[in-house]
Amino acid sequence: MDRKKVVEWWVDKLLVNYPVKPVFEVVSFLQEAAEKIVDGALSLYEGKEADLSDAVDDVMRFLATDRNFGPGDSIRLFCDLRDFMADELNLRTEERLKFAKTFEEIIFTAFDAYMVCREKIFELRLKEKEANLEIMRKIMDYASRSLSSQD
Repeated sequence: MDRKKVVEWWVDKLLVNYPVKPVFEVVSFLQEAAEKIVDGALSLYEGKEADLSDAVDDVMRFLATDRNFGPGDSIRLFCDLRDFMADELNLRTEERLKFAKTFEEIIFTAFDAYMVCREKIFELRLKEKEANLEIMRKIMDYASRSLSSQD
């Protein structure tokens, strides 16, 4: 399997919604995470241990903030990676099933990471709304006092 080809293919899929390629740091960030995920998936398939939680979390943080990707779209990208890797490895049916079963854990980790990110985004938006309401209350209170002092 051409590891570099798989990583580049997947990073391109992650950036599909960007008509202009993002800054180098974003692309590099995603490439690094993709490399770890590809290497980790291969290690897991070979029966070795691999902790992919940080790399998966990095990708899901990126996807959770992209308004063009919904939850299903974000998880589908991991399924696409699984299938592309299986094709590149030329896996036969039973090997492909084993690889898919192994890759399921990565997909479940991705889903959990996505949901945590979306919950955090929701909390931040709620805090922002509450802060805006508090500012509006202060403006109204100030205006009210200002009008009553003119009388």
